[in-house]
Amino acid sequence: MTPQSIVEPYAVLFPGQGAQFPGMAQRWHDEVPAVRKLFSEAEALAGLPLRELLLTMARDAQVRTDWTQPCVFVASLAGWIALRERLARTGTGQPAYLLGHSLGHFTALVASGAVDLDAGLRLVRQRGEIMHRSGQRSPGEMLTVVGLPADEIAAMLEGEHGRKVYVAAVNGPDQVVLSGDRPGIAWAEATALARGAARTVPLAIGIAAHSPLMAEAQTEFAAELANLVIHPPRTPVVLNTTARPSTDPSAIRADLQLHMLEPVRWWESIRSLRDTGVQRFVDVGPGRTLCKVLSRYLPPEELLANDRRGGLEVLAR
Repeated sequence: MTPQSIVEPYAVLFPGQGAQFPGMAQRWHDEVPAVRKLFSEAEALAGLPLRELLLTMARDAQVRTDWTQPCVFVASLAGWIALRERLARTGTGQPAYLLGHSLGHFTALVASGAVDLDAGLRLVRQRGEIMHRSGQRSPGEMLTVVGLPADEIAAMLEGEHGRKVYVAAVNGPDQVVLSGDRPGIAWAEATALARGAARTVPLAIGIAAHSPLMAEAQTEFAAELANLVIHPPRTPVVLNTTARPSTDPSAIRADLQLHMLEPVRWWESIRSLRDTGVQRFVDVGPGRTLCKVLSRYLPPEELLANDRRGGLEVLAR
């Protein structure tokens, strides 16, 4: 599936933390001069050896929130730059919407022009450091539950007010990410499996993202947001906390102020875009994380991956 074949309205998706792997932006770095320029600029702005981290990504670096978040952010922007060059060469129209999952939301804001690169990278670096410190102070855990309806999981948690476990993201009608402390996640995993969940997948992240356990971190992050300049985006960005597209800087700021505390309404966002007429979703990479998540629920012809040589291709099941 080449870019020429995208004639319907489409949305571009940006992944979050967890998409990282060694060499995740190698091909774009080697083939696209603008990506090499991005790497140089980002490395100078971040004060991190981003080129080395992006192209090698040792195992211990992959679980460090303060390193992986800037790396996935820059790698996703590299994929966006490579995609734009392909679209320009083929005369394909621009996406109707941009949508990022958790960390990917910040990439979407920069890609849309709502936030400048230097401000976006600085914010992502600060976010990663704040979350890393939060995990050191109060370690948390995250768990993906697959095969149990989201409303059943919500009901399961509703009567457990004494347990520290919360819905962090709804990625599909039967795919939910939970955040909490170790006892809460252990209880939730055992209970979900007993209720018929197909499987559970622990996330190697060390924090309880998108939950009330991030309140102290969000307060610290809000101070960093105070001076952030937000422009009206050139392309509407779907907000994680509302699942609705917006071009309003005030709405974007309000979303960011709740970002660490509220769940990512991913599946609701996808459904909302499909209701507006979006018929294709392009996972800008790195990897095909979001395509793989959505492949349980959407026809393969609606999902395009940007990480393959030769152009966009329909995701093979």
